[in-house]
Amino acid sequence: SNVDPIDLSCSSTYPAIVFDAIQVNTGLVIFTKNQQFMLTTDSDVLNPNTAKINRLSSYNFNHKTNPVNLGTTVGFLDNANKYSRFFEMANIRREGEPQVVEQSKVVSQLFEKDLKIISNSRENGLILFSEEDTSTLYGYRYFTSGTERILQAWFQWTLTGTVRYHCMLDDALYVVVRNNNKDQLLKYSIKLDDNGHFVTAGEDYPIHLDHCTSVTTGGGTYNSTTNKTTFPKPTGFESSNDIAAYDIDSSGSGNFTNLGRFADVTINGSNLEITGNWSGETFLIGYQFEMQVELPKIFFTYQSGSATRKDTRSDLIIHRVKFNFGKVGFYQMKVDRIGLNKPIFTQEIESTIADAYAANNIGFVPDLQGVVPCYERNKNLVITVKSKHPSPATIVSYQWEGKYTNNNYTRV
Repeated sequence: SNVDPIDLSCSSTYPAIVFDAIQVNTGLVIFTKNQQFMLTTDSDVLNPNTAKINRLSSYNFNHKTNPVNLGTTVGFLDNANKYSRFFEMANIRREGEPQVVEQSKVVSQLFEKDLKIISNSRENGLILFSEEDTSTLYGYRYFTSGTERILQAWFQWTLTGTVRYHCMLDDALYVVVRNNNKDQLLKYSIKLDDNGHFVTAGEDYPIHLDHCTSVTTGGGTYNSTTNKTTFPKPTGFESSNDIAAYDIDSSGSGNFTNLGRFADVTINGSNLEITGNWSGETFLIGYQFEMQVELPKIFFTYQSGSATRKDTRSDLIIHRVKFNFGKVGFYQMKVDRIGLNKPIFTQEIESTIADAYAANNIGFVPDLQGVVPCYERNKNLVITVKSKHPSPATIVSYQWEGKYTNNNYTRV
């Protein structure tokens, strides 16, 4: 009868135990440990007489995780080997094979095997993966325009505690972490919102501190002998990670004398101590984290049809690299040149030098171009951009200048 329950099974030469499923516009994609199937119908009505299950593809699936919907495609994890793989399935139809791409190929040896927790924000093009009881989140950021994937990038984020669970809700990431046998629920805004912490100098500059919270040390005490301000430790600061303070308001008088002041915070029992007189001021405290980006090898590139090619056989000496920053306050450049007797060159750059901005204002700028001297062969050059300061350091793009020759090669 058409009103009976639909009772179907997946036919396969492998054990086809169904672990999960996800809806697409053409039916229901079913995931077993070794294959993917689709439950669909060719009729207008889905009933026991019209329902059918077709095989879609044969990829391993980590049955301890769940597939995620990326808007118009479906993503899933595989952990059959030493490392995990992240696959994306597109063009899912009732008839014909879908397109399956391994998006984690570029980080194939950096992706841990036992990833179990996935959170996904389709609107922001962000997927986060993690194991249980570790402090690391693996992130995949992508941007699609029409049918073309314009941007895709991987990153790693170390939190201040061991991850118990995480999920996405309304442009925010909620994470349950454990510190000193205490669980905490944290919220990280994926997009800027009204609950963030900013300093304003013509426009808003976000302050980058994990567990960031506002503190007023009206109850704090300053000891002129030790030159330290002591105040009670706020709730939630259970980790032993680096804590920093950033001044956003000075005594409420409106003169902002100490606006932008930055200092490390030490834990002394149930109190926190800061060097200097911070009594009676409003400032932010939080855990410092280091942003680090290592640039890929620089090659001369050229267009070949719709693709961009790299000339890997040419001779290229990089003279300098120019970085274009968005909102920026402080960053550090590290130039590592492979070879004997070539010391590592480190350059710390403040966006606005002293005495070059108005009094009682922060030294941040909305955009900046920074130049890094190199003079090294491209294959021997490693450039790293770092920032541990609470100020922003937004990299928009970079260009290189140097001496290029193709060595008069004839290519066939």
